Amino acid sequence: MYEYIKGTLIEASVAKAVLEVQGLAYSLLIPFNNFSKLPAIGSWIIFYVSFVVREDSQKLYGFLTRHERDLFENLLEVSGIGPKTSLSLIGHMEIRDLQAAISQDNIHLICKIPGIGKKTAERLVVEMRDKIKKGMDKSAIAPQLQNTEEKTGPVADAISALINLGYNSSQAQKAIKTALSKVEGEPELAKLITAALRCI
Repeated sequence: MYEYIKGTLIEASVAKAVLEVQGLAYSLLIPFNNFSKLPAIGSWIIFYVSFVVREDSQKLYGFLTRHERDLFENLLEVSGIGPKTSLSLIGHMEIRDLQAAISQDNIHLICKIPGIGKKTAERLVVEMRDKIKKGMDKSAIAPQLQNTEEKTGPVADAISALINLGYNSSQAQKAIKTALSKVEGEPELAKLITAALRCI
């Protein structure tokens, strides 16, 4: 029904953005990781939107990229996954990392997303795997997700540490990947974080 809304950002939180367009204010539910990418209040912005109608509600979901919006709507087609879960999936993992996890049957990584249990992750992989593989290039699979079982410890902890320091998920992952390319073997967590901070 709606493709996008562009206007002035007048309010923002980790869960919601309010956009004013010619005197009308639209409340949009947004992914967690979009908040750190928003411009300053009062800035012009465009959100790609999905209008979800349920028996007891009508809500607008906003995304900074068309790709995020399209994936959100694809996730809604998976049995047992509603808007809240879809938003959590997109909001707690970068798009290409989520695609890689699904295409590689990485149930363990998907289950780390808040609100995602093993059964939901398994259903997601089964119903989305082929769609993801057809729609993504092999180069889109993030290096840190290859041999994930070997790297989930210090790498995941280091990424979380950088995010807690105020960096967004994309910045944290890029810094960790750069740091990993400069060290040999499995690095200690503290050294990995220190090396990553030098790369930002």
